[in-house]
Amino acid sequence: MKAQAWIILLLFVILGPVAARAQGFGLLQKKVVTINRLLPPTVNLKGKRIRVEATADSLQKGGDELRALLKTKLVTLIQKDPRFILNDTSPETILKFTVTNYYIEKVTQGSGNNRTVSNRGKIEVAYQAMDVATGSALDSENLTQIAGYDPATSGMLDALHINTNKKKQAAEVSENETRDQLVSGIVDSMAKRIAPLDEPFQAPLPAGKLEPLSSLALSGRWGALEEQAEKMDKFPKPTDDAYRLYLVALAKEAQAYDLTREANERDLGKRTDISPAQAEAEFQKAQTYLDQSGAIYKEIITADSKEKEFRAGDTRTEDAMAIYAKIERYKEENAKALAAKSTEVAHTPDHPTAAVNAATGKQNPLEQVLTFCAGGVEVDSIKEYIESPDFTADAKATNYKFNFAQDSVRLHDTCKQNAAVLQHLMRAHLTPAVASAHK
Repeated sequence: MKAQAWIILLLFVILGPVAARAQGFGLLQKKVVTINRLLPPTVNLKGKRIRVEATADSLQKGGDELRALLKTKLVTLIQKDPRFILNDTSPETILKFTVTNYYIEKVTQGSGNNRTVSNRGKIEVAYQAMDVATGSALDSENLTQIAGYDPATSGMLDALHINTNKKKQAAEVSENETRDQLVSGIVDSMAKRIAPLDEPFQAPLPAGKLEPLSSLALSGRWGALEEQAEKMDKFPKPTDDAYRLYLVALAKEAQAYDLTREANERDLGKRTDISPAQAEAEFQKAQTYLDQSGAIYKEIITADSKEKEFRAGDTRTEDAMAIYAKIERYKEENAKALAAKSTEVAHTPDHPTAAVNAATGKQNPLEQVLTFCAGGVEVDSIKEYIESPDFTADAKATNYKFNFAQDSVRLHDTCKQNAAVLQHLMRAHLTPAVASAHK
């Protein structure tokens, strides 16, 4: 009897706090769901023909060998992605990087029989993605990779609940292994800026009265989970209701990654049913989901600061929203550069597309499309312009009407093999009154 009493007392001590709280993740049989977190690249390269240019600081020891190694590995990764074509003679995008810092050093710890020697190192690279048509930087960043034990990095990855190889975070015994870790890491960092990053993570699921909702997460029914968790009556205690809101935030976060995956499949040619306009709408919707999810995570952390599991979602969404914000900024900057380049070309006196409406100072849509074609802009980007509100606005501002006899010839002469599809889109997106040809 005494043994049983001790067991009951021990269970009370262990489970007492859990029993006192109606909702939670549980201790003995915690359920988790694996979510495939797909983050978009920093910039969606419209120019798929790529040239890689690599340089190294002239004072950097072994710089030429390191530069050649990094370029070879980056080129190899690009070749594996069917979206991109390596083209050194007529590229649309130039990926360029300079190795600005690189070192490996030995670390000695202890003495005598307890003496250990390991290696650690660091590599820094100045990276840019340049658009050939506009001469503008699509992406620019100073990237850093370290090798050797780094508690800060380990803690961050653990906080994200992202699966990692713990061995890679330890200082390497061999100098060659340390170098390989640095090289692979920095090449991956560059590649992730032009291609999506897939990072699966595990998220805990609440039990108790929320277990039926958690089962929706286990089956990947994120839309249903969001809807039912939002409709469910609030729990009286804010600390309990925080777990209901957690499921709402998790559902929104997962849906954002699903939308990103659809856009990625479109780029790969697997989803031809998604138009450029639909892809842009999905991108905006994914960003909205992440914004909403991040706000909820912050709310529930305030409601229950003792629940550490809530912080992982807050960290993930902050990370993702930073990437989306950078994507938006680069898109705006590139659009401005493209517009400036088009205006410059259009105002060249002897250029065939120099016609500008005298009253409004605007090019009509045909002239804009011809300018893009003449400037070597990729056809997908031109399609996006035609399907955008800007195309309709330009048509109204210049009172543009498609003249089948003349405009189709001009499209064919300038846009070549893309003329037919562009003409079809133009006529489809003009209003019936504007679309009628001159008689």
